[in-house]
Amino acid sequence: MKKARLEDKNLVVDILTDAYHSNPQVDFLLKKTINKSKLRTAMEYIFDLAFHGGEIYLNEDNTAVALWDTSNKRKFSFRQFFQEIKLTLQLGFDSTIRVLRLNKIFETSIPEKQNFARLYAIAVKPEGKGYTKKLIDYMSEKMSQTKATLFLDTSTASEIGTLNKFGFHVFKAVAIDNQKLFFMQKPC
Repeated sequence: MKKARLEDKNLVVDILTDAYHSNPQVDFLLKKTINKSKLRTAMEYIFDLAFHGGEIYLNEDNTAVALWDTSNKRKFSFRQFFQEIKLTLQLGFDSTIRVLRLNKIFETSIPEKQNFARLYAIAVKPEGKGYTKKLIDYMSEKMSQTKATLFLDTSTASEIGTLNKFGFHVFKAVAIDNQKLFFMQKPC
């Protein structure tokens, strides 16, 4: 695995946009838009969050990526403020509110002093080569040095079994606007 650089932004966003074009959680957050530019805007936002407040890893073939939040505490920054204004202008108020609500629910679900890494997104093309597990195992091993916990959220109930095999388990389920979301964790 290698750490992504700012120059990798287009590559990472391309991988994410291709992988998430029919994802139920993304459809919910973006109001089931078929507008690919909205999806790209959302993925650019996630890249910026992870790049400036976390870590982004690519596999050696540049076909798989994982974006993690490792900041543990969100502090006010003008960069973040302007990113959220840009997000609102490009995605619309309703989609931005859903994204921010999801983040707030997640943040309030984590014990305050807990060291953690949150998986913002993981994307693999093509699937079936074990890259998802390798990306998660890489971060798990890295975070085990600090006894951190890995977290993620999904709205795809069929993914829960696979994620259980990777060591994650559901610790909270919530419904936002009739969309069920599962928050999962994996102690390192």
